[in-house]
Order: sequence, then structure tokens, then C-alpha cells
Amino acid sequence: MSAEAGASAATAAPTVHRVLDADLRFGDWGPGYLVQEEDAAFGTLVLRPGDAFANHLHEHHTESFLVLEGEVEVWLDRTHQVRLTRLELLQARPGVEHLVRNAGDASARLLFIKTPAVDGDKVDRPWTPSAA
Repeated sequence: MSAEAGASAATAAPTVHRVLDADLRFGDWGPGYLVQEEDAAFGTLVLRPGDAFANHLHEHHTESFLVLEGEVEVWLDRTHQVRLTRLELLQARPGVEHLVRNAGDASARLLFIKTPAVDGDKVDRPWTPSAA
């Protein structure tokens, strides 16, 4: 990258991304990306009461979850259940299976962060806590 290109990128107006503007995968619920860059991806996950985002893992990136609204339970490696409420954060390191389920009576909204962002780094591992 030339010094001129670096300077123009550094002086470009910042972009503000609104969590509520994310295009959710399943219409009114599910994940929706806000930013997808090489070093990190940021998005939101909305879960209605009873909804779950299926069990999976990532081979190369850490996925972090910050609860913005509501209450969720996160299952790690099918054995550890962690309950999270507003403004609590949890990380799932590479290779750790994780399932996120709404544990409350109201919708839950989370911010998720994947570092580094690796396109296609999702391995589905079908499992539900009720089947354990």
C-alpha cells in the first residue's frame, strides 16, 4: 500500500454501524453481520423465546458473545452450560462447540465478534441439550 493510499484510508470518514440495522438471516431473528473485515467480523444475533442457534464450532477463530438484551444459555462442548444476562460476555475458542439458546421469556439480542474473521469457518455439529 502506498503512503498516499494509507493516508487517505486513515482520513476517511468513519462508518457507524447500528446493531438494529443488521439484516437478520431468518427475517426477525437469527444472526446478521454488521462488519466483515479480514481481522474481525461483528454482528448481532436475535433469539426469540425458545429459539436456538444450532451447535457448531470454528476451527480458526474465536467467537465472543456479549448480551445486549435478554438472557441466554450457551452450551460449550455439550457439557458446560453458562447462563448470560445483559452486559455479560463469553468466548468460544477455536475448536470449542457452542450452542446459544434464549433462556428467557423475552427476545434476546447479542453482539458477536469473530477474531480473526475467516470466511466459511463454521463446522455444524448437530446436537441439542434436550437430546443429551
